[in-house]
Amino acid sequence: MKKLKIILVGLLCLLTASCSNDFAKREYDADEKISQTADRYTKQVSVSNSTNRKYSLTVGKFDGRETIWKKRVYENRSVEINVSLSLSKGQVKIVHIDKDGNVTTVIECTPDTSTDGFVTETVSLKNGKNRFKIVGYDCEDIDLKIEYAEP
Repeated sequence: MKKLKIILVGLLCLLTASCSNDFAKREYDADEKISQTADRYTKQVSVSNSTNRKYSLTVGKFDGRETIWKKRVYENRSVEINVSLSLSKGQVKIVHIDKDGNVTTVIECTPDTSTDGFVTETVSLKNGKNRFKIVGYDCEDIDLKIEYAEP
């Protein structure tokens, strides 16, 4: 009986581990989930750094959606951001979410479409709260760098 319990617990752990990223894959294109204020993610070996107009993030493994920048602006404006994004496995994107919950993809990549250096993107910020989120599934070895003008 004790061996059976140990085997069942082991199988349950394996089953849970193998299905842990299903939510991230299902919700990758679900704007209503992405636009929520709450974040939902799992990640391993993560280091982020936010300094004067620069943001960097390296992650060993990532699944889900996480806010990486948020700011209230007081007038509509466009801002140019320079983005460098690469990963060795999975699919990842950086999205902009405006005050109304509209989600716009800024950049998206797979291992085959990783950027080679910085790419300049223009983002339209609306009066009110604006956010950037990283969204991905099955991601490994993410390297993200963002440079922006302060809105």
